[in-house]
Amino acid sequence: MNNKKLYVPALWLLLCIPAFLYGSAPSREIYAVKGADTLWFDHYRPQTAANGISVLFVHGGGFTGGDPVNQAPFAEGLARMGYNVFVIKYRLYLKGKSFGCETVVPEKLKAIRLAVEDTRDATNYLRGHAAALNVDTLKLFLAGSSAGAEAVLNLVFNPFVSRKDSSLKPFRYAGLMAFSGAVLDMNPVYVQRPFPVLLMHGTNDQLVPYATAAHHFCNATDAGWIMMSGGYTLFTEMQKKRWPVTLYTYEGKGHEVASFMFRKFKEMDNFMQNAVQGKKQAPVHFVEK
Repeated sequence: MNNKKLYVPALWLLLCIPAFLYGSAPSREIYAVKGADTLWFDHYRPQTAANGISVLFVHGGGFTGGDPVNQAPFAEGLARMGYNVFVIKYRLYLKGKSFGCETVVPEKLKAIRLAVEDTRDATNYLRGHAAALNVDTLKLFLAGSSAGAEAVLNLVFNPFVSRKDSSLKPFRYAGLMAFSGAVLDMNPVYVQRPFPVLLMHGTNDQLVPYATAAHHFCNATDAGWIMMSGGYTLFTEMQKKRWPVTLYTYEGKGHEVASFMFRKFKEMDNFMQNAVQGKKQAPVHFVEK
């Protein structure tokens, strides 16, 4: 990975204009990842006394679209609470295409894998520049929404790497927050060392399954039929092991729960504060209508 930063004020101004609606604009840093591809992030520094906690967030968009600037309400909200927030822009392999039932499974898997790789590279970048970016790597949380939630979950519970490959030993985050996300394979979940996980999901999500079902609820005969396990399945299996997992279930709600990070600040703050303070967190399931 090439860590050389490229500062482009004109691009920064153009892309960050909407952020002024929510407060001071973030700083944008652009750096090379692989070849001509770029991976960059918007950095929202604490707007009040820093609490020492950093959050790396991955935006949604079905692996076809999305932009960090649209996450300003989330990032600015946490920044006002003392959080150090990084919202990354990762490679959109299916940009201009679809993640629907007509897209063949290998293409879907590649889109997820590239997002997973970029999230891992962004994590390594923050770790390598921790002092300059004021990141305490013991208090670094991973979070994502929709496709971004799938990216972060499949990074931590990674089906793309062999567990026998010690060279890819995963970084241990302080915790993970996923809004309407799912995993491709439950097997990596069972061998993961327990760490705090916060999940939010709607029972009527027609895109990302709340339990275990076909993504987008495709038919088994569709080219894009692929099974995934969402918030309820993850919680159920982690609960059996008494792992520190919290699930907020929203009865009757659909994929709009993927945007709940814009307003569930109290829940996120409580989760992260408890995690960094080392408080024992028993599995808990909140159900809201």
